[in-house]
Amino acid sequence: MNPEAFFDVLTRRAEADTRVVATLRRSLGESPGTYPPCFPWIEPFAGQLGDRSRSIVYLAAGLWGLAQRRESGAPVSLPEALYRIGQRRESGSIERRFVALLDADGDELVWRLRHAVQLVASEGLALNWPRLLSDLLAWHYPERRVQQRWAREYWRHATDEGADAGAQTDTTEQEGTTAYGADR
Repeated sequence: MNPEAFFDVLTRRAEADTRVVATLRRSLGESPGTYPPCFPWIEPFAGQLGDRSRSIVYLAAGLWGLAQRRESGAPVSLPEALYRIGQRRESGSIERRFVALLDADGDELVWRLRHAVQLVASEGLALNWPRLLSDLLAWHYPERRVQQRWAREYWRHATDEGADAGAQTDTTEQEGTTAYGADR
């Protein structure tokens, strides 16, 4: 399955018919892959996949529909979007939600992703949908590589900011030492 082609087709269909987005949004009220009005748009891409992967494609399409018309700017990954929101709001609750998302599986993943995408969309951030779908298709691997990469991506920003603050502290301490040495 080609995630970029999938979202390109969804975008073209949504531009031609506004019911596509509304139908995909409504599909989130059902278990992924069980809402028949979505079948014509998704089955051509997901029909050859196993049950788990097929459900994930339906989930990603529903989440995409949920975020449409509210996104703007260059697309970013979900971990980066959540990190940005956490910094804007200066709230630890975003980080706690992100940790819970990393630990989610099955039905809990569906619920947590829906809330995360609603939050990102409410802030007007655009997501990289093909990457999100690719990541979700590999979510259940026992090595948890996607979750590890998301964690590195999310906390890399915190490390970058910490390094910047540390550099400022080091400069201040050096200046203080120099001034102290000069006072003697």
